[in-house]
Amino acid sequence: MSTQPADAGSEDPVAEAFAAIRAEAQRRTGRIPDLSAHNPRPGLKLNDAPATPRRPKTPGKPTGPDGRRLRRSYDVEPVGSVLSKEIQRRGWRHGIAGGWVHSHWDELVGEKIAAHTKVEILKEKSLFISCNSTAWATNLRMMQRTILQAIAEKVGPDVVAELKIFGPKTPSWRHGPLHVKGRGPRDTYG
Repeated sequence: MSTQPADAGSEDPVAEAFAAIRAEAQRRTGRIPDLSAHNPRPGLKLNDAPATPRRPKTPGKPTGPDGRRLRRSYDVEPVGSVLSKEIQRRGWRHGIAGGWVHSHWDELVGEKIAAHTKVEILKEKSLFISCNSTAWATNLRMMQRTILQAIAEKVGPDVVAELKIFGPKTPSWRHGPLHVKGRGPRDTYG
């Protein structure tokens, strides 16, 4: 910086001192600082800028409307969604649907019919049903289409395709592990 005093006749001693500082900065670093980069507000001139520059805003932790820290979001998938995907991936849909039909049989056909019928097993797409009398087996065969529609609405269309309906089991006259061939059919239940 030059030690020469400013001319007494100069119009603006502050502007001259500022120009001298810029010239010294250019001599030392080889460049002149850009004044527009330090202007905190683009609409203001250097003379209108506040005396202390604003600090740039640092991103802090987000807060809620009351100023408290927000809870961390774990972004966890719902359990039902995870189970559905796993059931689909492992191919358990058919077995689980069969279990649902077995355990909710009275909801599907009604309590009166369920009291006289029993679901035995679901094998492939066939549902095996046993009835406690031949009359109930006949009635259930007539209602087969309605029952299949109710099952398709509840568990899906490809779970049960047909019903295998059986009457009561006939009594066995065998006693013990060994037996002799019988004399043929008789008119016992006529």
